[in-house]
Amino acid sequence: MSLSVTKIKALFGLKLRLIISNMSLMTAPIMAILYVVFMKSIMQSKAPSHVALISLLLGMGLCFNIVMGGIMMTSYPLAEEKEHHTLRVLMTSSITGPEFFIGSLLPPLAIMTVTNLILVPLSGASWSQIHLGNFLLITIITSLTSLVLGYIIGLIANSQTQAGVYSIPMMLILSLIPNFEQFNTTLKTISSYLYTSTINHYITASYATNGFSWTLQLGWLVITCGIFFYAYRRHGLDND
Repeated sequence: MSLSVTKIKALFGLKLRLIISNMSLMTAPIMAILYVVFMKSIMQSKAPSHVALISLLLGMGLCFNIVMGGIMMTSYPLAEEKEHHTLRVLMTSSITGPEFFIGSLLPPLAIMTVTNLILVPLSGASWSQIHLGNFLLITIITSLTSLVLGYIIGLIANSQTQAGVYSIPMMLILSLIPNFEQFNTTLKTISSYLYTSTINHYITASYATNGFSWTLQLGWLVITCGIFFYAYRRHGLDND
């Protein structure tokens, strides 16, 4: 199936404007930035070390942005369009399903990537330690995983309310458990299977001599993409 770059670009521009103008969808990136700025101002003199402070601030900021932003920016708009049957208008036009998903996925990915880059200097991290190439690769992979998870929820849900019910527990599990794993061995065990735990592990590894494994991240991305294709074939874009 051939893809039209012109249609994808037009949909990209439309979706980007809609997301930026929707404060509900912009909550996650704004919250991530405010969290890092606020917590840095009150914890800078109390942190046990500079590295520990960076790991906490950058790890939590990235989790807010990647998990909440990724899931909300794809699940809520898709569920809303299904609820109001605006997808039927698109599907009766010449826009195909793959063009719709690509054009809808790129705007939130761009917003999340820019926010992730902003969080690095705000947290006090050094680019020489973080390594820009690895940082972009790992955050883009985790962002894509969250975006695909949001698409799965949007395909299953029939309304924004239902999408919220499905999204909130998943967002809490994926964002909070990796940041509290050091306080409980059970949480640490659960966290070891979550793709979001790799964010904190990467930051820690950047300031230590140990390496970093990409296996968990890539595994999550492959599995979520497989579930997405199954859900898309089963439910379609409009299951009414």
